[in-house]
Amino acid sequence: MKKTKKSRGSVARKVPRTYQSKAMVERRARIIAATLAIVEESGIGAATIRNVSERANVALRTLYLHFDNREAMIGTAIKEFFYESIAAEGAGTGPQSIEEILSRIDRLTRIIKRKREYSRQLAPVYFSSSLDSGIYGILRDIAISHVTPFLDHLVAGERNRIGKTELYFLHTLIANAEYSIIDDAMNGRLPEQKLATFLKIGMLTSIAGFIPDPPEELLATIRELRALVG
Repeated sequence: MKKTKKSRGSVARKVPRTYQSKAMVERRARIIAATLAIVEESGIGAATIRNVSERANVALRTLYLHFDNREAMIGTAIKEFFYESIAAEGAGTGPQSIEEILSRIDRLTRIIKRKREYSRQLAPVYFSSSLDSGIYGILRDIAISHVTPFLDHLVAGERNRIGKTELYFLHTLIANAEYSIIDDAMNGRLPEQKLATFLKIGMLTSIAGFIPDPPEELLATIRELRALVG
């Protein structure tokens, strides 16, 4: 009898517990939605654990089951919103050509204009000296996603090969251009109707001005875009 009970107890401990129940998935979705809504309405600073908990109608203890801290919650919300939105616009995992970069930026622009206030609140956050490094990394990765793997392939070639430090700096230039242009357009400092064109020029000129030998196709595309600005 003792052996039987021991055996049963051993088997019971091997059965995995289910943490991702339907209720937990639904609560997590509410947390993400509440975080994004608060960022859109009042900025990233207002997206505190307590504010999100109250907005999502989720207990603090439950919220911490999903996210270790405020920064993880905000970063996840930003990341999931972007990648779900860009996928819904029909974009692939990453552009392989200049033509695909231009198409992806058109899709990005539609998202920005559709979520104008959210974009206006988020763009300047990238430049904040007090921004959490994890959120900064997510915003930076989002910006780079519009030009990779095209850029990775370009700088892997012998004519444009650059080191890791230089590549990191180039990524920074691209992200700086993207968020500053969005910020200017959302605040009326650049004509919003030409946002897509400015984004394309900003990202592509960051690449062309940095690599040793930019391909003629890249330079020609930049010339065509500049002609559209007028």
